[in-house]
Amino acid sequence: MVKDTGAQGSSDALRALSLPVPLPVKADGQGNPVTVQLKGRWLKVESMADRWRIDDEWWRSEPVSRLYYDCMVDQGLKVTVFHDLVAGQWFLQKA
Repeated sequence: MVKDTGAQGSSDALRALSLPVPLPVKADGQGNPVTVQLKGRWLKVESMADRWRIDDEWWRSEPVSRLYYDCMVDQGLKVTVFHDLVAGQWFLQKA
């Protein structure tokens, strides 16, 4: 059994994981990423393994509408990026 210390919990103990990071991206005419800037270096997108769209929370003042891409960039690095279609900005979700 866990002893109740009587200490009050704090909200600063909670933190979000895998928050997206703004990312400079150059896209082609169809909107697909062709180069991404990671750590100050522009890397070419060699291939895309997957692409999917998420449209959610349409009833809120800030709905979610994103196009995600699983990409392999030069250097053999796999990254997941998305284009926020509401804000018009690119983000790195996972490297």
